[in-house]
Amino acid sequence: MRLLLDTQIMLWWLLDDPRLRPVTRVLMTATPCVVSVASIWEVAIKHHLGKLPVAPALFRDQSLAAGASILPVLEGHVIETAELPPVHGDPFDRLLIAQARLEGLMAVSSDAHWCGYDLTLHRV
Repeated sequence: MRLLLDTQIMLWWLLDDPRLRPVTRVLMTATPCVVSVASIWEVAIKHHLGKLPVAPALFRDQSLAAGASILPVLEGHVIETAELPPVHGDPFDRLLIAQARLEGLMAVSSDAHWCGYDLTLHRV
């Protein structure tokens, strides 16, 4: 099974943040990881607003260098967001959840709202 990493989780991995537990680091090292184009877009917006020092191109490049592959956003992913219950209001998270469900990926997130969806989840 491949892991779809929430934007925050990928940032924690790249920045060697101690909030990323050792068990999660081992899982991410031993399992193929995927980063969504939606995460790159989220980083781009937050970087532009001055909320995140990491530029989107650097985020993408470091994600690839760390061994992750990039998952494009397809129309089916977007349509699936309309089928999700209104547990989470963040459009980026909803898109990542839809991608994980449709692509059969295990999602990795620290966000408690993700537990309210029917998906395979490793919660950090």
